[in-house]
Amino acid sequence: MHKNQRDVIGELDKMMWSEPLCSISFDDVITKTYLLYKLATITEIPVIYLDFDLLYSGYVAAKILPQKQNITLYQPTQNTWKELFANIADEISQRKYLVIIDSLNGFFTMLSEQKDSGRLINSMLVFLSSVGWEAGSVVITGCISKFKKDEGWILTSIGRHVIEINKMSLFSVRKNSGLILESVDHHNSVKKSLQLNELDLL
Repeated sequence: MHKNQRDVIGELDKMMWSEPLCSISFDDVITKTYLLYKLATITEIPVIYLDFDLLYSGYVAAKILPQKQNITLYQPTQNTWKELFANIADEISQRKYLVIIDSLNGFFTMLSEQKDSGRLINSMLVFLSSVGWEAGSVVITGCISKFKKDEGWILTSIGRHVIEINKMSLFSVRKNSGLILESVDHHNSVKKSLQLNELDLL
């Protein structure tokens, strides 16, 4: 690993671990999957990867992406997600973990027929990030979303709002001669940006 790559990874690490919960918005599912995978592989701590979209799981099964030893991969279903989240909450409260939820769109789709699914999902994400923070754990949610001036961040094709709380970091990934990660506020004003070309995502 050369110096520029180490610098990018170090800066990325600072940005991702600044709050107990962070949301990363993407324009497309391929970029989302590869960046979340890269976040999981550049850290040395254990990773819990919740694959609601099943794209990453498909890449692993097809051996397009390797299954790293530090990543525990789950595919939650309507019948298993509650017990799974309870077990994860117990684990991340005792030891430092990175929890990746891929994606918020898939989570909402899975619970689309459940009453108050939005409130339930938001409460669960806040709960996970709260119980894990004392042990140093962080929860990252990936989503396909667009910012609308009068509505905020909206999940594409679903119309649901991306969760926004005070103790949370918001990021947006855009393409401009490579990938750029932007730290944004709740009004989508850019606070900081990081060029991700050194991560060899493309």
